[in-house]
Amino acid sequence: MANIHLLGIRHHGPGSSKQVLAALAALQPEVILIEGPPETAVMMQWINNPDMQPPVALLAYVPDQPQQAVFYPFAAYSPEWNAVLYALQHQVPYYFIDLPLTHALAYQAPAAVAPSGDEQNQANSDTIATSITQHPLAYIAEIAGFEDTEEWWEHHFELYPSDAVVSFEAIAYLMENLRETFAVKEHKELLREAFMRKYIRAVQKDGYQNIAVICGAWHVPALKNADTYKKSDEELLKNLPKIKVESTWIPWTNERMMLESGYGAGIVSPGWYEHLWQYPTDDGTRWLSRSAAVFRSQNIDISAAHVIEAARLAQSLAALRGLSRAGLKELNEAILTVMCMGDPILLQLIYKELQIGNTLGQIPEDAPQTPLQRDFDRQSKTLHLKPTQDEKKIALDLREPFDNSKSIFLHRLLVLNVTWGKLQQSRSKGTFKEEWLLNWQPEYSIHLLEKTAWGNTIEAAANKYVEHLSQQNNSLADLAQLAQNALPAELHEGIRALLKRLDELAASTSDLLALLNTFVPLAQLSRYGNVRKVDMDILWLIVESVFYRMTAALPYSVQQLTEEPANELSEKIRKAHHSVLLLDNDELKENWWNTLERILTSQQTAPLIHGTCCKLLYDQKVLSPEATALQLSRAFSVVAAPEYAAFWLEGFLHEGATLLLYDETLWHLLYEWLQQLSDADFLALLPLLRRTFALFSAAEKRKIAQKVARGNVPLPETYLAGGGDIDDERAQRVLPILEKLLLLDKQ
Repeated sequence: MANIHLLGIRHHGPGSSKQVLAALAALQPEVILIEGPPETAVMMQWINNPDMQPPVALLAYVPDQPQQAVFYPFAAYSPEWNAVLYALQHQVPYYFIDLPLTHALAYQAPAAVAPSGDEQNQANSDTIATSITQHPLAYIAEIAGFEDTEEWWEHHFELYPSDAVVSFEAIAYLMENLRETFAVKEHKELLREAFMRKYIRAVQKDGYQNIAVICGAWHVPALKNADTYKKSDEELLKNLPKIKVESTWIPWTNERMMLESGYGAGIVSPGWYEHLWQYPTDDGTRWLSRSAAVFRSQNIDISAAHVIEAARLAQSLAALRGLSRAGLKELNEAILTVMCMGDPILLQLIYKELQIGNTLGQIPEDAPQTPLQRDFDRQSKTLHLKPTQDEKKIALDLREPFDNSKSIFLHRLLVLNVTWGKLQQSRSKGTFKEEWLLNWQPEYSIHLLEKTAWGNTIEAAANKYVEHLSQQNNSLADLAQLAQNALPAELHEGIRALLKRLDELAASTSDLLALLNTFVPLAQLSRYGNVRKVDMDILWLIVESVFYRMTAALPYSVQQLTEEPANELSEKIRKAHHSVLLLDNDELKENWWNTLERILTSQQTAPLIHGTCCKLLYDQKVLSPEATALQLSRAFSVVAAPEYAAFWLEGFLHEGATLLLYDETLWHLLYEWLQQLSDADFLALLPLLRRTFALFSAAEKRKIAQKVARGNVPLPETYLAGGGDIDDERAQRVLPILEKLLLLDKQ
């Protein structure tokens, strides 16, 4: 008769790990069975490599659908990790015995069956059972007076590792009683336990007599007397769906240890568990000393006396609660009271730096990886870009070959949707500087896996991926944005395919908004011409094609528009205007000025756009001050409706406070127009006018108000040539109104 020792653990529990190692040393098993997917057992040989530093995770995925994946993380204090280490070091065979991933990732839960009348009467009991199944110790923790299961388990099994065999017997007894009250009904859980029993029977059949089984504590009762379940297990495991699965190692982080994983267990305080693993006999003094060091690093004065008083308080709290040793809860309360002076915000420093911690694992270079992952690791190392969960800012000078290589690498990752680096707004006005914010997240490994099919290197995969997106997309604007992303990544093959697709779409579209949205990013690409050493000839042909189609359609598309589309189109015209200036091509600029002038000559042009175009031409000195004054006069004439003038003014004065401050002709035309408005018209137009002036900065509004306060200023001679002096009475009537208008947003 085989001796089967069931060691029920808390996944990632340091106390559980120590008890497992003690039990294995005492029992000297012939074989070790461990809860975990069987396909990953072969990968565990790498954990004995000195270059393997936890936390790390096994990433299991479906090759054809990499997004269908699951992580199995391990920390240095994980019982499964230490059990495998024991097996490798003592040359004891081991097997993973959970539900194989080939079934788990293909698994579909059976359709729900409508409950009978009797089952409906058990609704409340089922709800409780579900809750307890997900958190098996919640019921016991509540009875014992603990706030959560983590705290209860910590005080009974993590802080005070006792005799291992006795401890595991107590766990088995507790779980057996819990499961008699709260039976497992979830189908996938039943499958998992059936597979565990199947493996136990298999090693017995192979002749092993002294067997150690390491599994989550909740499963222990289900694994007793595995032989008695043989028939029902065989029936349950019939015809399970299957799918191909592969796995690889990836670095993990303490923060990610908090998430539920393939084991269905996350830990609240990985940094605290790491501390318990390294210093199992610490009475809290070392933890409090580390806390003091964290505060001091933030220039918060913490003395040795603070540490002593906090230690005394933590021990007193433990005694009051009937505990023989202070746990994390008592230590946090002591830190909050003594070191933080009751300020919970300061306690967040301890939570982030110590309770969670910032440990990032690493894996050996020769560990199994996909070619794309290996190329990523190689380039990261060569470029001195170490993936880390801490945010790190870097500044790159693209004229330096090494910095330029870093930039190309990060841009290629962005194309592949691996957003490890985020490009920041550079404070430098030149095009030779880039600033990046780096912050690695483990899920980016999945994003890389998803791109494995596109190539074995970052460059090859990014090129093919750009080609793929080019063929799948029919939006000119989207393709222009893709080109903007691909060009700094120096993806020459992908860019050629992309530009060809852009040319095809540009030749077949007359949609003005699509052309405007395409022209702006394509024009911006020109700033990379010298830095990136890219042949811009093909791109320039497309820019010209889009530009001339855009200017041909523009004068006919701005007529008789309502407010909302006029606002949208006005903004796009301003962006296109800045892009034309960026290109600095005389032929294009001349064509653009002619297009804007054609818009001005049309009486059907929307007033907002008319004012916008007038301002753009005036800024570039294409329109003289006299011609601009004439346009202003027409817009403000008694013939034009007041609403027309208000919208025209909004377009003309967009970011144009300087005009009001220094252009006396405009100034007097404006207050003359305000003067002739009736009270009713003024009140009706006030929201529109206020919206115009609200765009000015506080300093600009203040200067305009000061100009109003100075009173009437004579008009330029060119304005007075046709008439007499300013009517003082009329000026006194209009100036207070103008002053009130300009000060509305200041109040």
